[in-house]
Amino acid sequence: MTREKKLLSLTGIALAIATLATRLPFRAKTFFEFDSINFAVATFRFDLGQVTPQMPGYILHVLFGRLLYLITGDFNQAYLWVSVLLSIGAVLFLWRSAAALRGERVAIIAALLWLTTPLFWFHGAVNAIYVEEAFFTGLLLFLGLALIKNDNQKPKSSLFIFYFISLSLAGAARPTSLLFFLPATFYLLWKRRPSRELLLASVFCFLIVTGIWVMELLQEAGGLSAYWSYLLSENNFKTQSILFGNSWQSQIDTIEKVAFYLPLSLGASCLAIVAIILRFPRHIISFIRSYVRNTKAQFVALVAIAPLLFYALIFFMKAGYLLNVVPSAILVVAVLLDQSAIWMAEKQKGRSKNNNALTRPLITRNSIILTSGVVLLNAFWFLLPLPGAEQKLYDNEDTRNSFIHGAMHRYEHSESRMLTLANRALEYTNISGIRAVDSLNSTTLDALLAHGGNDSGQVILASWWYRWCYLLLPHSITYDLELNPIHPDSLWVGRAHEMNRVNVYDPIIRFHSRTPVLLLLRHDRPDFEIVSRQIRLERLPMPEYLDIYKVLDSTFTLKWGNRTFICQ
Repeated sequence: MTREKKLLSLTGIALAIATLATRLPFRAKTFFEFDSINFAVATFRFDLGQVTPQMPGYILHVLFGRLLYLITGDFNQAYLWVSVLLSIGAVLFLWRSAAALRGERVAIIAALLWLTTPLFWFHGAVNAIYVEEAFFTGLLLFLGLALIKNDNQKPKSSLFIFYFISLSLAGAARPTSLLFFLPATFYLLWKRRPSRELLLASVFCFLIVTGIWVMELLQEAGGLSAYWSYLLSENNFKTQSILFGNSWQSQIDTIEKVAFYLPLSLGASCLAIVAIILRFPRHIISFIRSYVRNTKAQFVALVAIAPLLFYALIFFMKAGYLLNVVPSAILVVAVLLDQSAIWMAEKQKGRSKNNNALTRPLITRNSIILTSGVVLLNAFWFLLPLPGAEQKLYDNEDTRNSFIHGAMHRYEHSESRMLTLANRALEYTNISGIRAVDSLNSTTLDALLAHGGNDSGQVILASWWYRWCYLLLPHSITYDLELNPIHPDSLWVGRAHEMNRVNVYDPIIRFHSRTPVLLLLRHDRPDFEIVSRQIRLERLPMPEYLDIYKVLDSTFTLKWGNRTFICQ
């Protein structure tokens, strides 16, 4: 092995260890969100009708979870390890993508920026699916840039075939990836013009791999007809865009949300961009003009543009979605930092009286200083208890919903508009977000267990956030409830018992409870007053940001939205 290959191997090992070291100590101890519960249940029972998992199935993510569950024996830990391992792969692939884009110095810069980007760091420590976006984006960037790297040479057959296989697997993890990577894929085919035989072989491999995971998905879903019926009833993506009949305000809210989270998702790299523009305004304009004609730069941009347009124009729910946009942005920032180090070196050498001063050491030193500054700011961003990260701001339903459906303009949970906005900036980019959810879940579970939460026949009425009850309290009967944002008078209801969950569409819901019914509903939720007027409630001793009530009536009739609950 040559010295260069040994150095690359050692660097790769160091980056993998650094990723482990920055994820393992901060891993969430509890299920981070209700999607985490969906995947946990899907590990042993795949049922799209029970939303375990949610549509469109995410079959590869579930299979990853099952594999890791065989090793860990714990549902939450299994998916946490999926996040950790995919984070390692995402860092390594972006490292090599940057090398193909602009050399080894930029590769190190990009790897360190990406490793510490708060949004990516956060999702590498929780049970959520969005690191899949980061991993496959990094992988396809690496393969695409490797194919473009040597423009004058015929593309390697193995790289093209592996690109198409990876594209298929990205779709198995998150089916929207097949749409998002299409423009970059077509651009790659146009620029590299593979032979007809190579193109057919690549497409054939794509179809074979896609056929395998589609067959597995359909088999798990109960067959083609069952899956098709679930697909036709899936309308969540139609709830925001004017293209599906929604209001202009809804579209503006979606764009505002993307515009709010996009710069925040870059962490300190966004600040670096601003600083570079202010420091080198003339240089940056001419540099961008020359670089936009670069084939590799165009490919990197196309990887990010398609999902970004979809989020702004069609549907955007969570900051984690942007993990298929941020890798391209990190590559851009890495190139700009490297170029800034060169411009700084040129100025330093021009001012130096030593005409024999070497330029390369100056560039290296400047690169280290600039990159270290961004990395340290990223670390502070993620680790420090910054203003706005207070737990009372995290633990409310509007914040968890991340200002969905116009809640960008709702600040009722904080005396300060700026603190609430700071909270929404930090909830997916600061360790406080993980700790707050852990505390919320642990405190809630302890309180429920202390009041018979897992007794046979216990009935729990819980807001949607607490739907983990049906996994952690399997003996109770749990109704998870959510206001329908499209029709405010309507209530979504899910019923769970013995870890089986079904959606309930009956207008009248009857049940019997041998113990007092428990109600998990915040006092500041809009419909709390409607509920509290109809039944007698006793609040359990809980922190101010968390409400659990005992229903004092042994029998009652509760009219709630378009549903009537009758306890007999």
